[in-house]
Parts: sequence; C-alpha cells; structure tokens
Amino acid sequence: MNKYEDDEILHVKAGGLEYIQFKVLNKYNVKNCITLKHGGVSTDEYSSLNFRTVGNDKIENVFKNVEIIKKAIGFNEICKGKQDHTDNVIILDENNKDEYKFEKLNTTLVDGYIIKDKGIAPLVTVADCNPIIIYDIKNNIVANIHAGWKGVINKIYINAINIMKEKYNSKVEDLIVCIGPSIRKCCFTSKEESFKEKFTNVFKYQDKYLTYEDDKETFHIDLIEILKTELKNIGIKEENIHVANICTRCECDNFFSYRKATQSGKKDYATMACIVELN
Repeated sequence: MNKYEDDEILHVKAGGLEYIQFKVLNKYNVKNCITLKHGGVSTDEYSSLNFRTVGNDKIENVFKNVEIIKKAIGFNEICKGKQDHTDNVIILDENNKDEYKFEKLNTTLVDGYIIKDKGIAPLVTVADCNPIIIYDIKNNIVANIHAGWKGVINKIYINAINIMKEKYNSKVEDLIVCIGPSIRKCCFTSKEESFKEKFTNVFKYQDKYLTYEDDKETFHIDLIEILKTELKNIGIKEENIHVANICTRCECDNFFSYRKATQSGKKDYATMACIVELN
C-alpha cells in the first residue's frame, strides 16, 4: 500500500508520476485524480508536476505536464478558465468547451465547473485550497470546485449544488462530496482578529471550527469542519462526505503548499491539479 492510501483514497504511482483518486468515485466509474508534486517536467520551485499557468514557470512545461496526466488517466478534453477565489460556477458542455480548452488560457474568472456531457474534463488548480468534487449518482452529473478560504466563506460549493438542483433536478440525498488534500487546522493559523471575523461573521458555530493555542492569541481555523457542517446543513448525508486525510502544508514534500512557499520566502509557487470526467 502506498503512503497516502486509506479507506477513502487510492495513492497511485506510475513511474515517477503520482496522484490520488477517491475510491467512491472510482466505484461509480468517474475519472478523477488529484496530482502530487512528482512526475512532471517543471524545474526549480515548480518541480515538477506544476499546473499553474499564471506563475513564472515556462508555459510549455505546464502544457507538457497537462499532457502527462491526460495520457496517464485517459482524460479527453481538459478545460479551465482563470481562478480568482470567486464563487463563479459554470456549466461546461459541448457548446462552450472549445473556448475553455486548457491551451487557450481562457481568462474568464471561473472557480467551479459542472459537467453532464462525457469527454469533458474540467481542471482546477490547488496549493492548500480545497479541491471539491460533487457527484450526483442518479443523474451522472459532476462538479469540480476550487475553494480556498475565500471560496469557503463565499460558499461556492453551495452555489454549485444549487445550480445542479435548478438545472438538473439533483437531489441532495443523491450527492456525494469528495474533499481532497488541503491545508488543515494544524497549519491554518493566524493572530489577526480581522481575519477571524471574516469567518465568525458568516459561520456562527465558531466553537466547532475555531481553537486557540496556549498564548490565547494564535488561533486555528478548521476549514474541513466548516465545509462538512455547511454541507450537512443543506441535507448532504454525513456518510456521503469523503475527505482525504492529508494536510498539504504538513506534507509539502509531496504536495505543493502556498503557505510553505510564502513562509520560505519564495516569490512564486506551483500548484497541483484536480481533474474529473464522466464516463
């Protein structure tokens, strides 16, 4: 068994390439992967499987990395807009997929995608943010969401679910939610009261997600607890919420971490990819 494999996820190693998959999505034959750092062609601080197109990595390296994972999993058309921690979610289908082809570097601000057509593989990039996959087991519809702390506060995941309900008659009891590796409460810390208030002004159950260290100044925020609570509050079954037990900051040898990069004085950073496609 590879290092990160457990009841929720597979940890796949194929040559130098590594990625994880959610077992529950594999059960429903949904192509899915969240990449680790290894197995690409990028160098220096981007080493080596970097998918960030707006950093200083050579764009040809990023394109090669996309081809590496595309071939390894068997994805068809990989698509992406520009992420900016928004709550913008679009339906990606045969009508608009060409304008979102990865290599076109579309600058439309999008942080979430919903697909019902086969052969389309939306990609979101993460480096401490939460990659969230939402799958409707009855209607065979899937959403791929990028949710950093801003996306958590703005409830982009609820926005995606509401669109699935309105456009495709999805029922919350039929939804499976998978949350990939991200920064966890152990490493998501601050002393800024104004930052804390961004959460406490929205999520009133702070006793569940907010803890203080002995100095009574440093606090930790549990984004996973917030996500799980918000999802359960709208009717998602607890047993249908699947979480990869990986903190990207703690495991920064294998996962890209924005916080690690900034704490190390880096001027730029790299990202992993979360990709899904319906069969």
